[in-house]
Amino acid sequence: MTALVVAVGRAFQAAAGELGMWSAAWLVSEEIHAAGGAEALEAVRDALGRTYPILDAIATQRLRGMRAPVVDARPVVDALQGSTSVLIVGLEADPIDALLPSLRGLRVGLVASSEFEIEWERVVANCGGDVVPVSLDELPRWAGRRTAIVTFAYGVRGERVFVPPVWLRIDGPDVRTQVRALIAWDVLGEPPFLHPQWLRGTPVESFSLVLRAP
Repeated sequence: MTALVVAVGRAFQAAAGELGMWSAAWLVSEEIHAAGGAEALEAVRDALGRTYPILDAIATQRLRGMRAPVVDARPVVDALQGSTSVLIVGLEADPIDALLPSLRGLRVGLVASSEFEIEWERVVANCGGDVVPVSLDELPRWAGRRTAIVTFAYGVRGERVFVPPVWLRIDGPDVRTQVRALIAWDVLGEPPFLHPQWLRGTPVESFSLVLRAP
């Protein structure tokens, strides 16, 4: 079992850099459950959960009988009505794939910054040419009354929503006056049980809207 845990840890780290933590956690959890059942998934969760709290949360959901959800991007699309530019913060392959078809014709950017090692050129290429990478230095060019910024979020606890650390370099009173909307898309649906390292807590009131479903 030790060898399995080591291999899964490496696989999850690599997958999170390609797909995002939530998308990778569902992929890994489903594969482990299919190969070794609940016992194997529980062992992996208990061994790796403190290092990867989102994997812990998704593995727990799978052990409760949940399955990887089909992402419904319609609430986000509805919230983006009237926007001509959309800036996405964070990487989650499955939600991005669900969202992009409804954003054709809009200017769409993906903030190219993460705690994980990510090959942004490959990520953007996988988006089918509809998305451009945006560095932190380029953010002022995206300001505008018809720009919306969407960040992936991983649960809400009290008045705090957990978001990628890069969000703290974007959010601020000046930003809120320069864009149409700041939207948190909570793909986890519940706060992580363990301390959410890799993430940062920020006030719910920082956002125009918090959507709490994948």
